[in-house]
Amino acid sequence: MKHTNKLAHTIMGVAGLLVGASLQGYAQQVNTRIAAVPDSINQGEHLLEEVEITTTRKTASINSVSANLNQETIKRAMGLSLATMLERVSGVSSIQTGTTVSKPVIHGMYGNRILMVVNGARQTGQQWGADHAPEVDKNSAQSIEVVKGAESVRYGSEALGGIVLMEQKALPYGQERVSGQLSAMYGSNGYRYQTMGFAEGSMPFLPSLAWRTQITYANSGDQWSPNYLLNNTGTREFDFSTALGYRHNNLRIEGYFSRYDLKMGVLYNAQMGEKDLLAERIAIGKPVEVFPYTRHINYPFQHVVHTNATLKLFYDMERLGRFYYMASYQADDREENRIRRMNLSHIPAVSMHLKSLQNQLRWRKNYGFWQSEIGMQLTNIDHSNEKGTGVVPIIPNHTETLLGSYALQKYDNNQWGVEGGVRFDWQDTKAAGYDYTGKYYGGHRTFANFTYSIGGHYHINPHLILTSNLGLAWRAPHVFELYSNGSELGAGRYVRGDSTMNSENSYKWVTSADYKSKYVDVRIDAYLQWVKNYIYDCPMKGQDVTVISGTYPLFQYMQTDAFIRGVDLDFTIRPLPVLAYHFVSAMIWANEKRTNNYLPYIPSFRLTHSLTFTPKSCGRFTPWIEVNHRFVARQNRFDAATDLINFAPPAYSLFGFEAGTEWKIDAHNTLSIYVAGNNIFNKEYKEYTNRARYYAHDLGRDIRFTLGWKF
Repeated sequence: MKHTNKLAHTIMGVAGLLVGASLQGYAQQVNTRIAAVPDSINQGEHLLEEVEITTTRKTASINSVSANLNQETIKRAMGLSLATMLERVSGVSSIQTGTTVSKPVIHGMYGNRILMVVNGARQTGQQWGADHAPEVDKNSAQSIEVVKGAESVRYGSEALGGIVLMEQKALPYGQERVSGQLSAMYGSNGYRYQTMGFAEGSMPFLPSLAWRTQITYANSGDQWSPNYLLNNTGTREFDFSTALGYRHNNLRIEGYFSRYDLKMGVLYNAQMGEKDLLAERIAIGKPVEVFPYTRHINYPFQHVVHTNATLKLFYDMERLGRFYYMASYQADDREENRIRRMNLSHIPAVSMHLKSLQNQLRWRKNYGFWQSEIGMQLTNIDHSNEKGTGVVPIIPNHTETLLGSYALQKYDNNQWGVEGGVRFDWQDTKAAGYDYTGKYYGGHRTFANFTYSIGGHYHINPHLILTSNLGLAWRAPHVFELYSNGSELGAGRYVRGDSTMNSENSYKWVTSADYKSKYVDVRIDAYLQWVKNYIYDCPMKGQDVTVISGTYPLFQYMQTDAFIRGVDLDFTIRPLPVLAYHFVSAMIWANEKRTNNYLPYIPSFRLTHSLTFTPKSCGRFTPWIEVNHRFVARQNRFDAATDLINFAPPAYSLFGFEAGTEWKIDAHNTLSIYVAGNNIFNKEYKEYTNRARYYAHDLGRDIRFTLGWKF
């Protein structure tokens, strides 16, 4: 009876955990493994040898359509960009500028239509156009969730296409020992290497005081396309973050500090000279002259430093609800050094400084099956250009003040749930500067908007769940889109804004059907999106701008009404316990409503599939191997009048592999070895959404080797 009572209490405890997790909406997966029980047990007794419960916390609302990337996926993507890693999610691709700048694309939307939320704070560094990648170290995140709906009510403006939520795991309050991880990666393309380490624990003298520290360093030389070297594409990256928290009863105080430092070379071939040379390089489509490999980063190059300091306060009152306050200060410093006459290259041609202060206040209360939430946000942004560079800045000095408030109501009875919300935003923008002709420009613009969302989910049976979400989102035009007037260093183009543009307003309806069973997982996401005043930069064919540094093709920001729709498919088949086939695909249609013309820079149809073999553990070793293939179709929904060339790049296929094993040394120490190959057949190709495809091909073969130690 002793074992029987122990089993009963264990089962009741597990059931309590499951019900509690379901009520909170945090647990999506619960896997229970019970070891084999001896055949002969007297008097019906059962001995429970092992119970293991794993959960995945859903950061976004359960009534939104989203996908999660866990820590294992992030670890295996070491040496890849954030946008490239996010392409594992159906409906997500990337838009690139050369080999080093890459931004995520969700359902055809990118840039300031994708909201980046890092450790609870909006990433405010993306104010300078498509020539710059998100200033964030993905290795510092425990999980990354991609929200595909228009989630403007909870998170504010700019979430037209979706949201990327990057969260750290909870601080280890009360943990008796120090734990962490060390990893090192070597990549063949560019002879690059990267190291990453983090450690965490709690103070021995005060277990309620917890800490975490993380460091990343990366170094790369010139990278290769399949048939030639891409000169001056090396990078240097050094990232650091630390967190400290204190917990006492219902109060929790946490501080977070991070610094992201990246220096990257700019492809020589994207830098222009005379007008005839511009036309020649676009016609050839690849570098005319190639220099020997070097690790040295020459002029021109970009250097960006992003600093973030965040303070969070949590207070839980059982009767009154949960209160949350966050203050986040962010500073971005960006310098662009170009090849300048009279030995002045060491003086930055562009030196921009952006500072922002965010304040968030939220109240949330659970009662029965209901949950109420009210929140407010206040953000102040100040951008300034450094004087004395000798070059007119691409955008003027400006300030922005953003104020928003929202209310949400949710109902969830474990079988089905629904929620609705409403929000009001107000934005004040002031800009002032002088263009390259010495003419004063800028202005004072004020924007205001109401948004709302309605969403719900329904468990048809234990295997199938339907989720649908309809949201109205908005985005005010950024200063870059309103007032830009200058050349982009990395893309090799001249951009010009339009100060008369109005806010974008979008209705997006997303519906998802998700089926999970022992042998098959299938998920289909379908969406419709109507965008009023859609902003895009269109190449003005035959119009070039000549400045001191050379002649560049002109890209003009403009607006139109757009209709975007598409379907994402993600399914996994497990015919055997050791074998899994995974298939991901996405199709997007995007047109202007008035003319029905195609919108530029919309990803073409693509599919990725893989076959993974995971044999049973051999003692302390857990090996696995995967082969994969990606097919990207030619973008036939292409308007030659809105591009510099009259055709889109042809379709291409890329093959790769991944393999690795883990060696569990003891209860606390695990070694891992991982090797992966991308474009292993060294296929020469161009991606339609790469802004530098006019001047060079994409990357060639890359083999990555990673060694890790978890302690």
